[in-house]
Amino acid sequence: QRHNTISSPSAHRRDRKARIMALDSSDLQQRRPAATSKRPTKERTASSSGVTSIRRRRRKSDPNRAAFIATLLFAAIAIPLVFVTSRLLGKGSANKGDDVDSNNRFLQDWKPKTAITDAEERAAKQREERYQSLYRPKFDESTLGYDIYNCPHTPPKDYPKAWKTTEVLGAWKPTDVTTLPPGRDVYQGLCVFDHQTQYTTALNYRNAEKPFIIRNDPKVTSVARRWENNPEYLHRVLGDVEEFRTERSPNNHFMWYRLRGKHASPKGYIKPENDEIEMTFGEYLEHAIEKDGKALGDEDMIAKSSELKERRLSLLNNKKEEHEDDDSDDGEVKKDEDSEEAKQEKYYYFRINADLRKAEKDPTSKFIYDELTFFDPRKEEASQFYMVDPDAQRGINCRFGMRGVIAANHFDMSRNMVAVLGGERRYVLASPTQCKKMALHPQGHPSVRHSSLDWTNPTEWHDHPEFKDALITEVVLHAGDVLYLPTNWFHYIINLSLNYQCNARSGTSHETSHFMQDCGFKMPS
Repeated sequence: QRHNTISSPSAHRRDRKARIMALDSSDLQQRRPAATSKRPTKERTASSSGVTSIRRRRRKSDPNRAAFIATLLFAAIAIPLVFVTSRLLGKGSANKGDDVDSNNRFLQDWKPKTAITDAEERAAKQREERYQSLYRPKFDESTLGYDIYNCPHTPPKDYPKAWKTTEVLGAWKPTDVTTLPPGRDVYQGLCVFDHQTQYTTALNYRNAEKPFIIRNDPKVTSVARRWENNPEYLHRVLGDVEEFRTERSPNNHFMWYRLRGKHASPKGYIKPENDEIEMTFGEYLEHAIEKDGKALGDEDMIAKSSELKERRLSLLNNKKEEHEDDDSDDGEVKKDEDSEEAKQEKYYYFRINADLRKAEKDPTSKFIYDELTFFDPRKEEASQFYMVDPDAQRGINCRFGMRGVIAANHFDMSRNMVAVLGGERRYVLASPTQCKKMALHPQGHPSVRHSSLDWTNPTEWHDHPEFKDALITEVVLHAGDVLYLPTNWFHYIINLSLNYQCNARSGTSHETSHFMQDCGFKMPS
């Protein structure tokens, strides 16, 4: 019988089939090679539950496949959304010390964007055309060796081009502050860069610590449009009640000085005529518009000034009635007690100092930092070009000038970005290499770092013949311009109209320190 079974093929096949049918599904899985366990089989293999193994495997893999697809869809939607949100919130742009909750940053920083109207666009275009027609660079590439509007990628040798003081100041006297057609030529050696198309080149000049002008930065021009198009914009914010430190002078000359103690003044010292008072923005605006109106013979401006004056006097009378029984006197604040007639003859330099440490609590500081994001070190992306050393920032200092005001020539021991956000200013610059020719007040003087002679009076130049050989360059800044002033560069400022200027300092460079030390000045380390 055994012989028959072995020798019979059909019997052998029947026996093998019976053994296979006796195996359950678990035995088949254990005996199946590992490589084949991951692939679905086409055989319909029976299981103890009567359901084929291929169906069970599909039912197990379907949830995994659906979860995988859902994950991909979620990632496709979430990743772009996170990126866009982070850009809006400014994540990653704050300093490590920024204590503002990043989840609330968008709500805290957001404010509605005011659309530029067609009328405002036309007004801005007309101002630009007027500026270009009135102030023309005197020299072109053939004389300078470079095109100021298309400067080389790196600063050329002996940049910027400069000329003798007698030539520059003789061609355009600092006291001549009203320019009418056909305009005048400007001894300009500074490059002018477009923020949109020449950013990298401007960065090279900044890193080389060379002065230049940058224009067409939307962050700057948008502020200039708001401030210059409508003087009432600032008036509404700064108002007619709060008073700010304001410099005052019976003439148009302003000399910085600091007196400390009884014996702070050197022998024979005569204090400059300018002093400080408290003044509202509304009153400053009134006087500045009046100066422009009289210089230009503009009756509308004069009428606007009279309207502001009427409003101020009305508010002043109401305030007196409210406090007529109040005998308190704040001796720390110097009030302007000039008559109305005397005020019309004087000059004013309105000041706002915005402190970053108070930007969340002080309304004025908050307003300035909210407006001038390009000077806010907390907003790294907006300010990285202008704030060279954010950790060494010293706040934002705004100086609102009026036609004719002159700030005496001086140098600062830090780099400076100067933004003009309305009106026009003439800057006369000199390199630190000219230090010994600037006739400076020495270390320890109340007006240290400032020129001792009057640049508007050529008779004084004879006392300092070296000054006549000093080399200077000039530029007229208008709304939207930002001037980079490296450490120790001299600047003499002439206000050509009502104007708004704000500047921010950010650290000190030492490339020119030896020139200042040779002049007797101690430089910060």
